[in-house]
Amino acid sequence: MRTIIVGAGSFGHEVAEYICDIEKYDLDCPNVIAFLDEHLTKSENPAWPIIGNLKTYKKSKNDIFIIAYGDPMLRQEVLEVVESNNWELGTLIHPSAYISRESLISNGCIICPFTTVGFKSKLQKNVVMNTYSAVGHHTNIGESSVLCPKSLIAGKSSLGDQSFVGSGSVIIPGKKLGKCVSIGANSVVYRNIKDNKFVIGNPAK
Repeated sequence: MRTIIVGAGSFGHEVAEYICDIEKYDLDCPNVIAFLDEHLTKSENPAWPIIGNLKTYKKSKNDIFIIAYGDPMLRQEVLEVVESNNWELGTLIHPSAYISRESLISNGCIICPFTTVGFKSKLQKNVVMNTYSAVGHHTNIGESSVLCPKSLIAGKSSLGDQSFVGSGSVIIPGKKLGKCVSIGANSVVYRNIKDNKFVIGNPAK
């Protein structure tokens, strides 16, 4: 089995190392991890080669895909390519994360170190929870959304598809955030937010 990471930037290399943590691989493992990237041609770590891009990739048996872009729109675009080709989408959960046994983690999610997913919460397909981020109980995170490091979405809240929560931000309990919402770093959200809005500050507006 080989893991194909789409996106060979810095986050892609973090994801590659998380895979090594989970599978107990050495960091020199060219036969089990490889990158696809539209823009880069050389990997930061030559042990993890760039083997092409989504257009040039030729399916190989047992390859599993992880999408390692931090932009929600780009994550969604790649997800649609992966699904249209019937490629297998993998899910990554770092062993240091706390995941409630009553939560739902959908395909394609990346759960980074020291994250928390609360009781009865749901992460839809292709969500990223970066380091030390947290989702409270009974909360729903929409498809291809990205939570940056140390962000918190408190209990009984919802975040729409393809949304972005900046580092250090807090969404207080029970708030409803629409699709394609972007929250600036270190913001505190006290109100519901409609689709396609960018907010920043404390209170966020």
